[in-house]
Amino acid sequence: MKIKFLPLIAVFFAATSIMTSCLDNDVDQITYTSETSITGFSLGTLHIDRVGKDKNGLDSPYVDTLDCSNYPFTIDQINRTITNKDSLPVGTHIDKVITSITYDAGMLGYTPKGSDHDTIWTSTDSIDFTDPVEFKVYAYSGVEGKPYTITINVHKQEPDTISWKKFDTQLFNAGNLSEQKAVYANGKVYVFGKNGNGTHIEYSDVSNDNPTSWVAVTKNVPADIDTYSATACAEYIYFLAGTNKQLYKLDVNSNEITSVGRETFEMLIGENDIKSELYAVKEGEKGRKSGIYKENTWTEDANPFTLFPAGKPFFSNTTTASYNSDITTTIALCNSTTANDTAALVFNRISSDNKWEKRMQNLPLPNLENVTMIYYDGKLYAFGGGYGEIKPFSQFYCSTDNGLCWRPVTECMAFPAEFSELYTAHSKNYSCAVTPKLESETSRGNFIWIVWEDGSICRGRINRLGFTPKW
Repeated sequence: MKIKFLPLIAVFFAATSIMTSCLDNDVDQITYTSETSITGFSLGTLHIDRVGKDKNGLDSPYVDTLDCSNYPFTIDQINRTITNKDSLPVGTHIDKVITSITYDAGMLGYTPKGSDHDTIWTSTDSIDFTDPVEFKVYAYSGVEGKPYTITINVHKQEPDTISWKKFDTQLFNAGNLSEQKAVYANGKVYVFGKNGNGTHIEYSDVSNDNPTSWVAVTKNVPADIDTYSATACAEYIYFLAGTNKQLYKLDVNSNEITSVGRETFEMLIGENDIKSELYAVKEGEKGRKSGIYKENTWTEDANPFTLFPAGKPFFSNTTTASYNSDITTTIALCNSTTANDTAALVFNRISSDNKWEKRMQNLPLPNLENVTMIYYDGKLYAFGGGYGEIKPFSQFYCSTDNGLCWRPVTECMAFPAEFSELYTAHSKNYSCAVTPKLESETSRGNFIWIVWEDGSICRGRINRLGFTPKW
């Protein structure tokens, strides 16, 4: 029922009660409240678009129902707004919504979409909320309440799905680079790589979530950089260079490069940002020995580990123990170079033990070509080129137990189909870095950056990690 003059009805109710009182002095006068607040709002069952599988295993869309009664709505009585901060799932239909509303005594009216007249609300009304809807409470005293604007938020993206974007206009100044390793530091993605003209370092500023053109680091760059050794720790990127593999550091604020002491190493395995130490391997008279480099001091492990393979990049991550924040666990991963080895190599180091061990995997990670490991969304993910029947960049592998079990990710976290072709087109040369979670006005971070041979970039992020917090 459409009513053009709802306020007149409220006035009529008030006038009727006054007239009754005047006709009979024995009848008590009733004073009606002038409160015009909405005190509660909730939804019923709505329709939602879903995708299932048909009998042939193909995607098949269908419409399902969704109980929305448990989605809380926030009522801002000062600004007279009502909205759900926790958005409804993608695909929820809000063009025919049944609502449950509590309000002060009187009547509740609203303006339907496409109408310029108010309508009395009933609990059976099917209301279109594809645009915000105004509601008013009309008190029996004749007071017309200030309107509330009710908005129903629906996610525009699947929260747990990763979205990718390609940037193919930013190319390396040095040309194509092989044997790449990318690291993130101070709002920039640095790439160490090689070509026929030597070794190179270039960076792109990604502090506002979009990559800038590549900038070459040219001052005091040593020759013969071991590009796979690049390791970010604190405000520096450490790497090895020269025939003797001396340790250098790049200041990520000034981009100046300086040598670090006189120590030489065979390889850098990773870093422990929590304890500000580098994990490295030295070549000794009796073979390779592992140890810690901290505050310009090398300390060989009491039980040196000798099984790290040479010539491959290592990817590491350090976390604190849930039961003791002083104890850290570092996981390092690389390709296996052993013939016919079907699993990638995973190593772990517990700070209280001060020694490396080869991790015996219960669900092994396939020995993917040019494998990469990242720490993302509180989990370890690994991916890379092909292995056996596994195609390049066909899927992520995820571990939630520090590399003990690796399970293929079959939903949400996925690469675009073209990544397999890009991997081949770029001669299997790529590198990867991850932006940590940021809380600036211009950036939310949480991006995965895939850098290809020529410097073109693909950027990915789980959608919910880019949502602006509403609380």
